[in-house]
Amino acid sequence: MLIGLFTPNNKEILLFLTVSSLCLLMFNSVAISAWVFHQFKDKQLRFIAVLCSAALMLCTVGDVINFNLSQHYHRYATLIKHDYLIDSILFFAPGYSLLFLACVLAYKRQQAISQLKSILFMLVVLVISATSLASMYLDGAGIPILAMTGVYSVVVTAVALMGLMLVIAYGGFHAPKPIMWVSLGLLLAALADAIIGAFWIYGNQGQGFYPQVRYINWFIYISSQCLVIHLAKVVALAK
Repeated sequence: MLIGLFTPNNKEILLFLTVSSLCLLMFNSVAISAWVFHQFKDKQLRFIAVLCSAALMLCTVGDVINFNLSQHYHRYATLIKHDYLIDSILFFAPGYSLLFLACVLAYKRQQAISQLKSILFMLVVLVISATSLASMYLDGAGIPILAMTGVYSVVVTAVALMGLMLVIAYGGFHAPKPIMWVSLGLLLAALADAIIGAFWIYGNQGQGFYPQVRYINWFIYISSQCLVIHLAKVVALAK
């Protein structure tokens, strides 16, 4: 039954379910932000809540672009078929940058960030993102695609590592479970984008393993967003 739902004849149903889930996510995110504003006067907590909601809204625009409703392919290079995904980076990158900032503020509430820690963090991010991009990049993909995916790789890697940093800051193995769940969401966000890069943009010699990878990516992505939208509330209640 589920397999039949994802056939080309049922694209409208799938699109409706996808859009509905995004609308529910945005509603929940705004509701969480409203709860934080109602319960707490802490300006930093409120700012974290606003950052999380703004990040989700930007990413939602990126999701709409990824629907490729206009059915445009090979816009940047003849090698990469699904290069409309590159356009969505213009929204996902700032969206996840806001989420990264929210995580940094949440981390700082537990401990200060020294200059040495910041430098080491960025070095680890650059090494991991460069290694990841080099492992999947195809010659002939073009400078625009390389530049956009390269920058975005740095952003999502930083978000994933902040998930680990939050767990450490809030007690490691003894961190509150809500913190661990939010951190898992940050890691899943990076995993979802890694799947896009490896199997949707660069996979199958640029043709992508579509539409199968779309369903796998969506499940992981929507799971990550369901968790990370709780960041402000979780930080506010963490002890």
